[in-house]
Amino acid sequence: MNKYIFNNTEKKIEGSIRKIFNYIYTIGKQGFMRKNKGTGGTGIYNNKASRKKITVFDTPSCAKPSLIERIINIFPGPYVLKCLIFSSVFGVPALLLFRFFDTLNTQAALEVFGPPLWQNIATFTFANFVLLFYATCGVRYMRSRIAQMIPQIEPLMPKEGRTVQDIFHPVCAFIPAAILSILLAVVSLLSFPNQGQHAAGLISLVLLVISFPFMYLVYGTFIWTYLSSIKCLYDLSRQPLRLAEFYEDDHLGMKSLGSLSISLALVYFLGLGLIFFSFLSVPPPLEFAVVIMILAGVILFFLPLFTIHHKMLEKKRNEREKLKSHYTQLLKSIDEPLQTGGVAEVKHLRHMMAVEIIDRHITAIPEWPIDARSWTRLSAIVLTVIISIFTRIVLTFLGM
Repeated sequence: MNKYIFNNTEKKIEGSIRKIFNYIYTIGKQGFMRKNKGTGGTGIYNNKASRKKITVFDTPSCAKPSLIERIINIFPGPYVLKCLIFSSVFGVPALLLFRFFDTLNTQAALEVFGPPLWQNIATFTFANFVLLFYATCGVRYMRSRIAQMIPQIEPLMPKEGRTVQDIFHPVCAFIPAAILSILLAVVSLLSFPNQGQHAAGLISLVLLVISFPFMYLVYGTFIWTYLSSIKCLYDLSRQPLRLAEFYEDDHLGMKSLGSLSISLALVYFLGLGLIFFSFLSVPPPLEFAVVIMILAGVILFFLPLFTIHHKMLEKKRNEREKLKSHYTQLLKSIDEPLQTGGVAEVKHLRHMMAVEIIDRHITAIPEWPIDARSWTRLSAIVLTVIISIFTRIVLTFLGM
């Protein structure tokens, strides 16, 4: 019953949003599609091709993108370009234009930045345009990385039980993303209670009222996509996976899971790091929220990795036990009298060489699904973000 109510609520919200945008794009979109009907190309101007690229999951359980992606996908064209337009409509470019409509004065429109210093212009643009653009693209990127991982991990799944698509189905959920969006909006209002002062009149005020929930729905979806993806990855790692043999794959088939974890974490922590380029001084409520998000991100990041690490260690240990039996047979054969003709000697030498080669391969089996280069990249970004946060906290405490 609750699931039906949630789905029905999501459909109503999406329907309302579509009605808002309908009159803007319908005529242009129909003309666009008629112009390109039957072209069969794959470029920017082919609407069918671009939609095919945008589809992340082909299975029914995960075919539905997030609400933000569906809103952006209303318009034809490449996804990144649509994210840029979306960020312009709900960010700084549209705000400057609407302030000009209110005042008919360029200088008054530019007063939204405060004193005309490059620091003020850069931070305001980061906060109200770059972050929005990054989050919309980040949601799409994280979901596409999951889609790329699914075919690689499906052969390792047990024949019975949950499928990879079923495990990652919560990534598509709307209600948790909406709840996170509300919490972020509350933190924003507590940190910056005078956001209404950016309006210069009725037109720009209407834009702020409309854009505020959309912006924080994007941010909530971005955070939920990362947190839910890592949690689903943890659930996947707890399945009785059939790890590949060491002679088939150096990482026992687990490298795709490690690469996915790294990709998700890089996008997430880089986004949190951008927050500190968006404000000259970060208020305590926002600092506290970012610290919580970093701690949650780090803890969740290591959960699936530790589970996969134990599986790889167990596989390595089992292979070592198998090799011991070969060692035992080899040692016993040394004391046995050899046959004439050299046949037994050749077989004995080949057996010794094979055991030595296998031993080297087993010793070289990685115990983590992540290579050293990926660890270095992730550590550099996370440490940079953490150092930036604590530097800001110390400076705020010292009153600097």
